[in-house]
Amino acid sequence: MPFGAPGWKWKVGRFGYVMEKEPDYEEIKAKTKELLEKAVKGNAWRNPRGVLHVPLVVENQIVGELWEDLNPKELEVGSYWFGKWGTKVQLVKDGRVVGFLWLA
Repeated sequence: MPFGAPGWKWKVGRFGYVMEKEPDYEEIKAKTKELLEKAVKGNAWRNPRGVLHVPLVVENQIVGELWEDLNPKELEVGSYWFGKWGTKVQLVKDGRVVGFLWLA
């Protein structure tokens, strides 16, 4: 798996690593919506503190997680952040962040 999102390149800047290309929110939003249409909910589980975790699965791979039992097709795309391993997108329902999705 390549580091970061396709088309982006890490380089060393004056104060550390920087991205050469600015991310396109519309592209990220479209890719997230596409994954949400294909996503199915995996087996839900609770951690020792009682927090619900519902994995989002596409083609037998976990691509995200919800913290409430919601339909993935009804979620909105929120903010995102990126790092060396890919982009993480917030999933929003009624103005609240209810999970996240990874974009490779």
